[in-house]
Amino acid sequence: MKKTLLAVAIPTLLIANAANAYELINEEGKFVDFYGQLRTQVEKEENKDVTLNAGSSRGGVDAKYAVNDSLDVIGKVEFSLGFKEDAYDITNRLHFAGFATQAGTFTFGRQLISTDDVWGADYSYFFGGTGIGQTSEKLSGGKHDSAIKYKFEGENFWVSSTFGLSEDDTNAELGELYVGTTVAGFNLHVGGGYYNDKSYKIDSYTVAQDAAGNDLKTDIIADIDSTYFEGTVERTFGPATVGFTYNNGSFDQNNTDTKRSIDVDSYMLAASYSVASNASIYGGYEYSNFDAKKGTQDLSDDYTVIYLGGVYHLNSWSRVYAEYGYADGATIGYDNDKANIDVARGVKDAENSFAVGYRVYW
Repeated sequence: MKKTLLAVAIPTLLIANAANAYELINEEGKFVDFYGQLRTQVEKEENKDVTLNAGSSRGGVDAKYAVNDSLDVIGKVEFSLGFKEDAYDITNRLHFAGFATQAGTFTFGRQLISTDDVWGADYSYFFGGTGIGQTSEKLSGGKHDSAIKYKFEGENFWVSSTFGLSEDDTNAELGELYVGTTVAGFNLHVGGGYYNDKSYKIDSYTVAQDAAGNDLKTDIIADIDSTYFEGTVERTFGPATVGFTYNNGSFDQNNTDTKRSIDVDSYMLAASYSVASNASIYGGYEYSNFDAKKGTQDLSDDYTVIYLGGVYHLNSWSRVYAEYGYADGATIGYDNDKANIDVARGVKDAENSFAVGYRVYW
């Protein structure tokens, strides 16, 4: 339930990935399908070699059974597919079950958080989403292992909320609420949440070496508190779509001798234009400002990302895209689960990046 307008404004047939799923069962009151997507991406970052990777490929099984006219039992299991250390790697990505009623859908288990569902004005396939990635996504990775989720879609509004159980501090505690509506052709949504992790790994250091000379390290664990807010407005004008998102996130590290905190304000402006029924071009500008405090020391910096790209749908089950990204400034680092990005904290000095990708859906 990605409630923002899609990055590529083309007919529903071309963007409905589920339409290509293989139906294992499709009978009255019973539906099970096997779905997935294979992603291949070639990437070139400044001062680095060209890389070829699986680009967050995935596959899964989605099921729905009707109990009666007003109650369905639902479930999903999904796996990430790729290569790790020269071997094929399959890891669990999602695993949840629940039920759907006229009052909304309730699901329980390992699933995407509401922030990842809702997202914002990011129409990129790779380099965008920095504002969202630097708030909740950086900490959570876009998922929670023990989540209770509620979604409701009415005629004129929708609601998405997630509560993540800490389970004796083995997980982070999470709470989120987003609401959206359409007014005079504008799609609007606002929301936010909080995140508390008492076992968040922020770093590690070497304490000794073993007999073979290997470093023996210990993790630096922090108690992290975070709150975040996001608001998005989007509008479609014929073949063009324009969107704007504002994000604010604050982070506090509580269990260290020196008090540390970061406040992030991010602005994301994006647009896409359909040049044909199966092809679009898109671009975006994203700016983030950081105000950090370490004890009595105050620090401030900013980070800018610009991306331009295009996507061509060969048919209803495959697409190819190319994208350019520009990054400049200092960043605390960010994750983008949708594009499989993990950017480490550091400084980008007017760096240029390129990516070409191909996706096949079933």
